[in-house]
Amino acid sequence: MTPRARRAAPTGPPGDAAAAAGGVDPAADRPGPAAPHPGTGTGADPDDHYHPPEPPPLPRPGPPAVVGGGLIAVGLLLCIAPGLIGVGGTWPLPLGLVLIAAGLGWLLLRLWSPDSDEGPDPWDDGSRL
Repeated sequence: MTPRARRAAPTGPPGDAAAAAGGVDPAADRPGPAAPHPGTGTGADPDDHYHPPEPPPLPRPGPPAVVGGGLIAVGLLLCIAPGLIGVGGTWPLPLGLVLIAAGLGWLLLRLWSPDSDEGPDPWDDGSRL
């Protein structure tokens, strides 16, 4: 056998060699989808896919959130660059840390809502119709 014939000869099981010698493509008999999924072919309509809706706008922060954010910003300014607002010495760092803690506490306390006296409805399973 010549080297070209060796490379062209199939190396699979004898059944595949007989099928390849007979000109039958063994891959044609394998199970699988016969045609591409609708909408994925070359003739697919470009407007035939999902367009998500526009996201809702971000809510505007209320006055309590602005106060908490302002306390944190002033505290950071006192900790990082106290000379920027014209103060010096050792007192801006502790005051800045206290202001940062106060701003975080203010914002966290806004998240807490008092429990109602009634409690949850024992017959409500949360389903909606």
